[in-house]
Amino acid sequence: MKFKLTLLLLLAVFLNSCNKKSELETSFKCQNSNTIIKLKEIKDVKKNFKIKVPENWKTKLYFDEYQSAVFTADTTKQLSETYILDTTWKSGELILDESLEEKIKSNSDLTIIESKFENINDKPSYWHHSAGKKNNFDFNTLDVYIKTSVDSYLLISTQIYGNENINQRICESIQLINTLELI
Repeated sequence: MKFKLTLLLLLAVFLNSCNKKSELETSFKCQNSNTIIKLKEIKDVKKNFKIKVPENWKTKLYFDEYQSAVFTADTTKQLSETYILDTTWKSGELILDESLEEKIKSNSDLTIIESKFENINDKPSYWHHSAGKKNNFDFNTLDVYIKTSVDSYLLISTQIYGNENINQRICESIQLINTLELI
């Protein structure tokens, strides 16, 4: 009887840990973790990362000596109904401390609504949600910085135009961010 109870308890702990939401998902109160179907895997040109995006999205790849990017969006919808996801591997040192947040604040016209230092994909990270105006449109952005090594990092930016369903669009982008894998 004790064995069955222990086995049941271990199974419950295992199932609960599989469904545990990240701090990022919790901060935005994201409900569903798998609402996007029919994903395709995209690798950056320099083969530093891969990310899954919806099959029908338009995707552009970019690279130069210091960075490699995957820029993707749903072009079948109005910009105010979707979002743009820009995932860029960058060469350079990233120091994750309060000075980074201060530098971001001083270089932006947007207001930081919420920010946090945490681990994403078991890597030290920092994210911030900002809002304001861009090109006379209401604009929100979720920027996620993930330190990948001593001299490289990822910057994942979700850009949201308009002021409808902001949280839903952020949560959907977090689902895509969660598919990110370093190569």
